[in-house]
Amino acid sequence: MLDLDKIISVVLVEPKYQGNIGAVARSMANSGISDLRIVKTPIETEAIYRSMHGRYILDNAKIFNSLKEAVSGFEIIAGTSDISKSGEKFRRVPTGPEEFWSTNGLTGQKVALVFGREDNGLNYEELGMCNFFLKIIGNPEYPVYNLSHAVAIILYEMIKANYSGNATITHDLIGRDKIDTLAGRLEELLAKIDYNEQEIDTLMNMLNRIIARANITDSEFFKIMGIMRQTINRLQ
Repeated sequence: MLDLDKIISVVLVEPKYQGNIGAVARSMANSGISDLRIVKTPIETEAIYRSMHGRYILDNAKIFNSLKEAVSGFEIIAGTSDISKSGEKFRRVPTGPEEFWSTNGLTGQKVALVFGREDNGLNYEELGMCNFFLKIIGNPEYPVYNLSHAVAIILYEMIKANYSGNATITHDLIGRDKIDTLAGRLEELLAKIDYNEQEIDTLMNMLNRIIARANITDSEFFKIMGIMRQTINRLQ
């Protein structure tokens, strides 16, 4: 069983309502995790009042100027999003919370759970930073959950998977540094073959998601890097 407090963080992007911030802290305390990261929005009195026994989480919460800063160093960045709003050429693949925790979320890698603004969620650039997308099933006529309720549902599924033995702990998966190295090599290869420069960013977003879902091990990483190194050398 994993020590969730060492690997799971909650990131709130510009939350509008202090009550939601407090309720999120309370759910985190219920779930045994404490790393709360907030983009731009300061913590005020109402949030503290609503946090109940999660007050210590707000006392230690970190405030960042951007989502990029908030998720730096995480191997898995899981955003919650209305998938239907995507205008991307490469479709985002959603997964339910239960499936996410049983397959990718509890492998021992650092996970950032990213929740967008209450009114319009995450913007295109922020979605591009996520390599997983969580979607909670709801009434098709009104499927959007309140921010604090969405956090509570996802954390409940996390606890259930961890305590039921559904965690798939893998100790030799590559970390953030090697994920970035692999992505950089792929981007270099695309440039060498004169891939459409305007489409490279969009394609790299898709490839980053594939890399995250693949759970690549150290030995697999070195084999893939060797293949790409030889390919690039031949092209040169």
